[in-house]
Amino acid sequence: MNARQEKIIELLRESGGWMKGKDIALVMGVSTRTIRNDVETINASSGGAVIESSFQLGYHLIQHQAPVERTKPVIPQTPDERRSYILKQLLRNRDLNINDLPEKVCVSLFTIESDLRAIRSWLADTSDLRLESGRNRLRLAGDESAKRRLFKQLLSEEAEENFLNLDTLNALYPDFDLIEIRDLLEQCERDQEIEIRETAQSMVLMHVGIALTRVLHFNPMERAEALEDLRDTPQYEAARQFWEKIGQRFQVQAPEPEITQLALLFMGKGSGSYYSADTVPVNGRQVSLNDLTLAMLEEVRQLYGVDMTGNVKLREGLCLHLRGLILRLRDNTQVDNVYLEELRWRFPLIYDMGVMASRKLHDLLGIQLDPDEIGFLALHLGAAYTMNRRLSKYRAVVIFPSDQALGNVVVDKIRSQFQDRMEITEVLHSFEQKHVAALNPDLILTTLPLVHSLPIPTVQLSVFYSQENESQIFQQLNRLDKERQKDVFQHRLRQLIKPEFFRENLEASSSEEVIRKMCEPLTEAGCIPPEYAQAVLEREGYAPTSFAAGFALPHALNVTVQESAIAVAHLDHPLTWGDHQVDFVLLLAIRDEDRELLGIFFDWWIQIISDPLRFGLLKEKNGYDAFVRAILEEK
Repeated sequence: MNARQEKIIELLRESGGWMKGKDIALVMGVSTRTIRNDVETINASSGGAVIESSFQLGYHLIQHQAPVERTKPVIPQTPDERRSYILKQLLRNRDLNINDLPEKVCVSLFTIESDLRAIRSWLADTSDLRLESGRNRLRLAGDESAKRRLFKQLLSEEAEENFLNLDTLNALYPDFDLIEIRDLLEQCERDQEIEIRETAQSMVLMHVGIALTRVLHFNPMERAEALEDLRDTPQYEAARQFWEKIGQRFQVQAPEPEITQLALLFMGKGSGSYYSADTVPVNGRQVSLNDLTLAMLEEVRQLYGVDMTGNVKLREGLCLHLRGLILRLRDNTQVDNVYLEELRWRFPLIYDMGVMASRKLHDLLGIQLDPDEIGFLALHLGAAYTMNRRLSKYRAVVIFPSDQALGNVVVDKIRSQFQDRMEITEVLHSFEQKHVAALNPDLILTTLPLVHSLPIPTVQLSVFYSQENESQIFQQLNRLDKERQKDVFQHRLRQLIKPEFFRENLEASSSEEVIRKMCEPLTEAGCIPPEYAQAVLEREGYAPTSFAAGFALPHALNVTVQESAIAVAHLDHPLTWGDHQVDFVLLLAIRDEDRELLGIFFDWWIQIISDPLRFGLLKEKNGYDAFVRAILEEK
């Protein structure tokens, strides 16, 4: 199979259902006839039907015949997830058997009937669609365009572009289930009575994911300083116990340095006393790891406007990582980053930070990191960046009329879990709309079933506060993040992408020629200085900004920009850009005062490329106005 045919399989796998041939053709940039021929080739080369065809429905992947990929059945955990699942199944199928649903979502028929009542009520309030049932069958009735709008809404709500979302992050680790690893890790911490804050836990889990990948691919750490006293600590025992469980689970054996590294990460600031010095030898001189880490984070701060220099947990994790990295370089040990491409695809800004941090490492020590090591650096930066970029904490009001002592326990637990994202400004024992409106919160958390007219999202909690409630709050905070970013970005979008910076059928024979031609109108308009194009090329030299989906996002980070702008180009033919073929380019020029736009842009772009149909519309050559409408999702 060729690359296009592999992309067709991946596209159908991601859709999870039927796709029209014309939609696949739009995404792939070819004719429907080419898609038909590709499907025939895929089926013939696989020794059987991999893709099923239907004149009315289009194509879908026969999962048990498809090329093997690590997948896990995802069972909806909350009422919202179950209802979303049922609606998506109704949108993908003509009807459903009610009696089949309890087994699929692991709940009782009584619970399913309750979900269906909620779906009927929600549809009545939000759309022209209706749920019809008879003879144990369910179907979604209404206009086809309304169904498409609903499906699009459900898919967009499903996407969680958050670096701390374990479901999203889990996709980066093809060799194991990160959630299972987290559970093992937390069990060992409990056994040894180690308490680690949630934000620090994400850094520990990141380290463990990297370390386990090394061990499974026969590239473990083999050298570390001897730290005898460390063996007497509960942190060491927790680390030893964890790696022992991992050894039983995966039939591998972790060497002593991996246990030591994890124990030190458990300790946090206390780990410093176990090293004879904060330095490592590099090219005949002693280099301070703390100074090196601060220099790299300062580089990120200056280039992106994201200050992580005060994040102690990040600095501790980076110091440990750099110590191991320098040892690997000294011993010429190669470590493959098996999820590098996935990391670049899902978190392009975070990977870019890793590139710039590695550049600082090169400037200071003359060390040149390969893309795999850059990816590991980016993983360390990712969790800290996600926590850091909250523009401000959300303000929440809690309505808890039940037992006062129980209420205090629940409120304290919520405060502890979400202290980095949300502050509880008031705890009330009854709901009075006028009073709550005067408090002007971003979010209402309540154990009462509330009906009110305030434009404030409300989360219904159990008086005993379950894991389901924690998930509901987390998802609502993510939705608030998205709305905040969407408002800011859409307000600026038309200012950033002007008609004179939009090119269709750009003729070029190389990525360098594309960059220079796209910079020309920006230079003429006074947005960028003449040397900007060369700075973009230098950035490309560290790691190309091309992606497997056929686009590139070139930019420079060390040249003064007079006015922020985004140049767009559809190429007249695909050309080689790094490791990929590219036919669509967005060149970014963001001035220092607008650096927060860089993060917002990448968040928006992830949503675009996660929606194949929307991405296909952007790549169509229909002119500037159609391009902007596709971005803003306007009709």
